[in-house]
Amino acid sequence: MNYIDLLIPEARPFFKSFLSALDKRGLRYSILQTMRTQLEQDAFYAHGRESLEVINRLRTIAGLSIIGEAEAKKIITYVRYSKHQDGKAGDIVPVLNGKIPWDITEENAGLWLTFGRLGQEAGLRWGGTWEPLDSFGIGWDAQHYEMREE
Repeated sequence: MNYIDLLIPEARPFFKSFLSALDKRGLRYSILQTMRTQLEQDAFYAHGRESLEVINRLRTIAGLSIIGEAEAKKIITYVRYSKHQDGKAGDIVPVLNGKIPWDITEENAGLWLTFGRLGQEAGLRWGGTWEPLDSFGIGWDAQHYEMREE
């Protein structure tokens, strides 16, 4: 499936430019999600706010996989409605040694920052600029890119 094609036509050129920049540099990536339903957003919003049982019930209803206690404790979104639902956002992550480096460390922070810079140069807003920032200057939603509203 080409997740970029799920975006609205106006957003696609920005994301294609971003992915092209990654490809030109030989950077490996994974597109986790673009378009999202309200059911998926409700399940994501429940993380860190509801019990594991409630979260997994919402995830099952949304067609998402069941998660464990540790993952359920982490807040992964602060909004009940996302630009994903409008087809204006995508979650794109680096892949390092065949894995997504979810824990941002001294060894991989530069990679996340490179992704963010390239996304911004392609005309996207990067969730890695959203406060609070970590010790590397990377915000809480580093995998998120969205079409700018001008």
